[in-house]
Amino acid sequence: MEHAIKTMLIYFKFLLKEFISPLNYFMAFLIGVVINYFQGIGIFESPVPFIVPIIVQSISKASVKFGNRNLNLLVRLPMEKKDPAFVINTSGEIVASEGKTKDLFTNNNIGNFLDLFENQQVSDIKGAINDSYHTKQHVSQEWYSPRIEKWYSINMKADEFSNNVLVWLDDISLRKKLDERLTKVRNFSTQMMLSIDEQLKASDSYDRLAQFVLDQGYKGVFITSKEKEGNLRGFVYKTDSGQISKSDEIVISKNSEAPIWKSRRSLGIVTDTIKNYTDSEVFYQNNRFDPHVLEFLSFKVENFVNYHEEDISVITFNKHSDVTQQDLTLMEGIVNSAFTINYLVNIIKNCS
Repeated sequence: MEHAIKTMLIYFKFLLKEFISPLNYFMAFLIGVVINYFQGIGIFESPVPFIVPIIVQSISKASVKFGNRNLNLLVRLPMEKKDPAFVINTSGEIVASEGKTKDLFTNNNIGNFLDLFENQQVSDIKGAINDSYHTKQHVSQEWYSPRIEKWYSINMKADEFSNNVLVWLDDISLRKKLDERLTKVRNFSTQMMLSIDEQLKASDSYDRLAQFVLDQGYKGVFITSKEKEGNLRGFVYKTDSGQISKSDEIVISKNSEAPIWKSRRSLGIVTDTIKNYTDSEVFYQNNRFDPHVLEFLSFKVENFVNYHEEDISVITFNKHSDVTQQDLTLMEGIVNSAFTINYLVNIIKNCS
């Protein structure tokens, strides 16, 4: 019963909107004038030809819009999406765009598909449009847009009736950025593997790892190894006037509540940021940083990421932007690489 009442109220909203629509009154006026005229009476002689069309139009339009209300809502979806969805002709001209897509194109002076991907070969763009038009199949590409500074997965499908092509884009910039950063991790690991002999002589594998981590946008990093006694022992690194500074050796007791232990105790990667708290003091109460680490860092910790692999534990401090899921994935790759390299170094040392 309650559902039926709500449905009726929705219908009456549509009906009221039609009853106050000026267009309906204008059309009713024209119909009334024509009917009275052909009846051979004065055009304003009878009010019925004016009133009936208003009622009929309002009820019929409200009924149609009420019946299609969910479909109309679905049609609005592309207008609300952040990622562009629009229609082009076979020359690449944008013939239809609405909502956020239209605003994006207007703000960036984009009127043609070629403007959006101006770094791409014109033949490639036209080839993709023609493939979609002639095959009537879904065509997908991945291109970079210099004007919007984003990577997009481009999807196209031609409409056989209008001879136009429906285009919708998916922003894949984060994935592309992650792929690029993971490639850097793989390259770093390869370089470290190839220079193991040098690392054995210089004992600087952690120094190189710290340099790589700080290059990823962190202000500080603490890299440790777990001792037989269960304590963590290692060094803190930070950037200072463009140079990397290294602390004296720091030991974190196995009974410590320092955040570098959080990954081991939760059996997974851990991150926290001061932005999660209305009171910053609660952040520091929940994350009791070791005073020796804080003293060397000499800056206020505002966020961190902690992860471990076997005997290696790493905690990074103060990423220059918000920590994302991509950063966590990258950290897992970095720590895994550190463990592998450290493991190989120890094997070589023991065999020498």
